[in-house]
Amino acid sequence: MKKKTYIVSTYNNYEWIHTEDAYCKLQLLIKYHRKGYKVWDYPLWLVKFIKKHFNILLNWGNKDVNIELRIKGSDQITWHTPYSNFY
Repeated sequence: MKKKTYIVSTYNNYEWIHTEDAYCKLQLLIKYHRKGYKVWDYPLWLVKFIKKHFNILLNWGNKDVNIELRIKGSDQITWHTPYSNFY
């Protein structure tokens, strides 16, 4: 099986964009989940259901990591740090 290149955007105080090779997107999601990043969002229907029946509000839409497949020949950003703006 051939590895694919994925663009990984991580957010803490700054946004860091870089590429990583992996066999599948799930492998990268598990890797960053183990590092302590929030990689999964709750579906909106689940947030509404929990709020309606249990009156508990789940955090929705606060992911720290975004992973997408790199498309060769496109204008996707493949590497960026906040310090790149100062060079």
